[in-house]
This record gives sequence, C-alpha cells and structure tokens, in this order.
Amino acid sequence: MATSPALQPRRLPTRPRPLGILAAAVLVAAASFVASWSGLGTHRTSTTSGTGASLPGRAPVGGGSNPAAPADLGIPGTGAASLAIGSLGELDHNITLWTANLQANPQDFLSATNLASLYHARARLTADLADHQRALEAARTAIAIAPTEGQARRLEAAILYSLHDFHGAFASADALYRSNPTELGALATRADASIELGNLAAARADLAALQAAAPGPATAIRVARLAFVTGDIAGAVRLAKQARDAAVADGGDPGFYEYALAEYERNAGDAAAAEAGYRAALAVRAGDLGALLGLARIEAFDGRIAEAVTTLQQATAIAPTPEAEGLLGDLRSARAQAGDGAAAAAAFGTVRLTRTLSAVSGTVYDRILVKFDLDHGSASTAAVDDARAGLADRTDGGAHDLLAWALHRTGRDGEAWTEIQAALATGAADARTQFHAGAIAAGLGDAATATRLLDAALAMGPALDPPERTEAAGVLASLGAAARP
Repeated sequence: MATSPALQPRRLPTRPRPLGILAAAVLVAAASFVASWSGLGTHRTSTTSGTGASLPGRAPVGGGSNPAAPADLGIPGTGAASLAIGSLGELDHNITLWTANLQANPQDFLSATNLASLYHARARLTADLADHQRALEAARTAIAIAPTEGQARRLEAAILYSLHDFHGAFASADALYRSNPTELGALATRADASIELGNLAAARADLAALQAAAPGPATAIRVARLAFVTGDIAGAVRLAKQARDAAVADGGDPGFYEYALAEYERNAGDAAAAEAGYRAALAVRAGDLGALLGLARIEAFDGRIAEAVTTLQQATAIAPTPEAEGLLGDLRSARAQAGDGAAAAAAFGTVRLTRTLSAVSGTVYDRILVKFDLDHGSASTAAVDDARAGLADRTDGGAHDLLAWALHRTGRDGEAWTEIQAALATGAADARTQFHAGAIAAGLGDAATATRLLDAALAMGPALDPPERTEAAGVLASLGAAARP
C-alpha cells in the first residue's frame, strides 16, 4: 500500500509567506478564545527534548487500548500530543523519518500514529489546516491497521475538535470512552466538545468525573472554561491561576496556561495582568499566535496603536488568521497614517478571501467571518442565514449571540432580543454579549436596560476591541449616558 499523498512530508518555507499560506488553505482554528479553544497558538502539555513532539509508546500488538494516565489528558485540542519548544525543522525531520517507516511497512500502526501526532503538533505551531487534515488521515490509517489502539483514536477526536467538527469529536471521544472507561483523555475531549456544542450539563458531569479521577492543570483549565461560558469570569481567572501554578510546579511547559490565564484576565478587564501573562507565554514560545493577538489587544486598548500594529504584523506573518487580520485592518483604518488605508484594505481582503479557500477554512472560521461581515458593512439576510445555520449546529451562547447580532444589524431588533436573551440564559456574561444586548435594547427604545448593559460591557476594558468600545460608547452617548473612560 503506497502512502497517501496527504501523509507526505511538507517542507516549510524558510520565511513566512502569508499569501502563500492562504492560497494553500492552511489556516488553523483560532476563532477567539471565548468562542472556542482550538489552537490559536503553540500549546502543549509537557517538555520534550530534541524530538519536536512527544511520541506514543508502542502498545502490545493486538492488545486493548492503553489506559490514559492523568498526564495524558492534554490541553483542549491536543489529544495528549505535546508540542515541543524545539524547532519546526525537528518536526519536519521526524515527519520525514516516520513517513519513510510507514512507506516501508504500510501495516506499521506505530508509524501512522506518530505521524498523526507530529502533523497535529506542527499544525498547532504553524496554523496550518492542511497539516490537521494530514494528521486526521494518519490517525485514521493507524485506526484501520489497529482498531483497538487508543492513542490514534484519542488523536482522531482531538484533531476533529481542532477542525471544529465538534459533533465528530464528541462521537469519536464518546465511542472510545464507552469502550474503555480508563481512557480519560477521551473523556476530556468529550467534555471539550460538549462545551462548544452548548451541552453544558453533559460537560459539567464529565468534568466532575475528570476532577475525581485526574485532578491537575489539564482538568482545572477545562473547569475554568466552563466557568467562563456560564458567567463566572472571576472563577475562571481563579481556576486558570491554579492550573498555571500547577503546571509550573509539575515541571511542565507553562506556555499555554500563561496564555489561557491572560485571556481570562483580559476578559475580566485586568489589562496589566493580561499583558504580563501574554508576555510570559511569549517568553516560552515567541511565535504563540494567541498570545500575540492578545498582547495586541491590550496595546490597542492602552492607546499604543503603533505597538499593536507591529505585534499584529508579527502574528499575521506567521499565519494570516482572519481575527488578527481583521483587527489589524481596524487599527490601521482608525489610525489613517500614510499607507494605512491601502494596508487596511489588504487586511480586510485577506479576511474575505478566507471563506473562499476551502470548506474547512470556512467551517473553522465561520463565526469570525460572519461577525466580520456584520461589523464591516456587509450585514445581509445571507449573514443572518449563516448565523442561523450555525445555531442549528451548535446551541451554545455564542451561537445565539451571533444570530442576535445579525438580526440587529439587519434591523430586526424584536427577533434579536429573543436570541440575545437565549444567549444570556446560558449564563454568558462576557463583554461582547453584554455590548450586543445593550445595543439591541437601545434599538428597542429601552434606555435603562441598554445603559446598564453597555456600561457593564465598557467596564470590562480590553475585553472589547477598540471598534466595539467606540460603538458601545457611541450608543451610550446617544442615550444620554456617560461612557466610562
């Protein structure tokens, strides 16, 4: 059996080439941290040396699944595949070696599993959707060779999660966990997928089981996520601090945990703590896309626009993700220095190009792209339809919020109010949902409710991007209320 072309090693360019990356449809899941966990940045769970990624050990041929130890839970979206501080060259080298092994022995499930782990690790380092797809094919090759081996099945679920196939991730993880209740990594991915699908009761039950069986930073950071989406932002910060401290105490890589804590601190309105956290994450891994985007948001909130633009340029040089390109375009449009107009137009064009590249890129970035259209003069019934389709697929608070915003932007505030109330009913208390709710209330003429909600959103400081703060303050001003500085 010849190795599939999708499993062939890919040589990375020596210099970032954003448009080439786009043309190859190799954007990775970012969404936002609030909307989804999956992989903006270079996240891992433990340090490896010289390999570029930790590799699964050889399981007994024909034996049952290996029980997942607590350390194998992994952070959301990793499937226990760790990401090394080592270079991309190391990952490329190892991919070449394991590809050769699989070509020499097409029934070598270990080589196929290692390839899945390595491609998945490289995708999370380079923001490359094509590598996630290669990883998925390699994992499924391993499963076809040895259907009872747990590592490849855990990876399959995690890769589907990273590709925003949350239903597929849930089904894969659920099947593995039901077949072997010692597969705690599968239980963790099942909980992750449940949160993104809006099945909060199921996620809560799974996380309680994880806390009992495998307490530690990987579990605590998931509980923090659940706390955040259900409105306990202070609790999310507290739990994320516990997770970060535990990761440091365990001698693991704190990079992801510093980033996650910084995101919660930013969403809680603590700009100084968030900036320190993003910088700590970047000290571990200078190319962490999530930390670069978060740092740029803090810089922009503080009025350091030139610094924010530079930081976003660093991020988009690594991978032109639509969230980073969109914010870069917004900042350059507002700054309006020489050349900013053309640069902003180019950034916005990159965002709009994303959905045309592939079905995968459109799925991974669906919410970001709809919101971009709504906030950049392209609100339409098509955007409403896209948001409604998203809600049919995922019934979480973010889906209700996006549909509410689409309805508001198209002048249907009565329907929008019903949807934003559904978002708030999930417990969502983040600044963006509060802002949207306030704007919709203002559209309905309820000045008191609008003032309360908009004031609460603005009080969260850097949790809103500059254009959102400007719009929220403008709505407050139109109601005769004084916006917070």
